[in-house]
Amino acid sequence: MATDIATDLGTLRFDGQRFAGHALDVECTQELIAYRNLIVECAKELWRRKHPGRVRIPKGFEEDFRLQFSRLEDGSAVVPLERVRTNDQGELLDDEFDEAAELIDAAIIAADNDALLPAALPSNVIPLFGNFGKSLRVDEVLFTRSRHGSSEAAYTAKARKCLSEWVGQTYEDVVDVVGEVRMANVGPGTFSLQLDDTETSVSGRFSPAQESAVLDALRNHRSLRLRVQGIAEFATSDRQIKKFSRVDKVAAAALTEPDFDETAIPIWEQLAMIGGSAPEGTWDGVPNDLSMRIDEIVYRRGSEPTK
Repeated sequence: MATDIATDLGTLRFDGQRFAGHALDVECTQELIAYRNLIVECAKELWRRKHPGRVRIPKGFEEDFRLQFSRLEDGSAVVPLERVRTNDQGELLDDEFDEAAELIDAAIIAADNDALLPAALPSNVIPLFGNFGKSLRVDEVLFTRSRHGSSEAAYTAKARKCLSEWVGQTYEDVVDVVGEVRMANVGPGTFSLQLDDTETSVSGRFSPAQESAVLDALRNHRSLRLRVQGIAEFATSDRQIKKFSRVDKVAAAALTEPDFDETAIPIWEQLAMIGGSAPEGTWDGVPNDLSMRIDEIVYRRGSEPTK
């Protein structure tokens, strides 16, 4: 007969006045379900990334993922979550569910600190944060911590608001960017711009009035850049520009020249300092007419007798 084996997955800690004495209101148990859904959907996407040739996830992938808690611990209300498996499922090693728990922590920490979401966090998981933390009040915090986490992630009111604003997969904003035109198609009026600062390729549409400037930048792409002003679509997961939604203005832009630092020490002064730092006598053997007799002295030319 198969027996169950329980292994720690992580902990949820509810912090606030109503959780004093490690009591947990019944309505707050919905956070455990929402947390499980986050873990499961994130784990599914991580598995798909590791197996790009597979259409379906393995049978029982979600059903075999069982979470339970058997006690509340001190420190407000601490809920230790255990993953349950039967002993005939083999040794429990770190897998996509553990990775998912770590990514959830990282996403919450990023949201609470106004940082970018983890690049590895699947974008389809972000909307699920809308159901996580619904039972919490403004002054309450839900701390998450994966079993390998070195610290807790504070799911504060600020983090919840930030993640709720990221629920949409994209957003639009005003842009003013410069890049190299890599492609232009006159028929539909489409073009591709490789941004100078990030080397990201962004596509968009130009109007007949903008055609001349775009094509000129394409023909002279080695020496000319195109400045584009308008509205662009960004990904909420990493805030990177995806495409131009509207191109209001285009104009030629010269290649950016290196900044001139007026405070930099001139090269001749640097050479003089290097020469002055050499040990005494180092330059005694160097001819004082080296610049005029370099072929003769360095390359041994001109010293042979003329035949």
